[in-house]
Amino acid sequence: MSEHPTRIPDGLQRMRDERGSVLPLILVFLMIGLTTVYVLAAATSLSIERKRLLTIADAVALSASESFSAADVALSGDELTPVLDPAAVSERAVMTLEDLAGGAPDGLTLDSATTPDGVTAHVVITGHWTPPLAHALLPSGLDITVSSDARVVLS
Repeated sequence: MSEHPTRIPDGLQRMRDERGSVLPLILVFLMIGLTTVYVLAAATSLSIERKRLLTIADAVALSASESFSAADVALSGDELTPVLDPAAVSERAVMTLEDLAGGAPDGLTLDSATTPDGVTAHVVITGHWTPPLAHALLPSGLDITVSSDARVVLS
């Protein structure tokens, strides 16, 4: 009897050639998934930091808008209208920001505290955000600037 080499069917031959080709595909999708999770976590961290800065700016603006004394209230018609002093607004904003920061301002700076119309306190605060993990995809940090207005209404 003569021995004939066993012939492998074409379908099995193709399966044997593609063996292990799924592993690189799985690794690529795993890297894409992990990168997506990382970017979403960093975006969430950035959003939370911005909301924290807005809350601080609101508190500072509210405090600065109440920096008038009884002597600063003017009577116009039937209404009492407080008149804000720009220096008093700025001083009160600095004091409030220091109180809220608790001695460690975490990179918070008061860019401006003004009163554009004598009744509204306008505050601009800048803070620094750093991502939770350092990575080449994202910047090492961003400066976030927020502003807030608070108006005095006596009723």
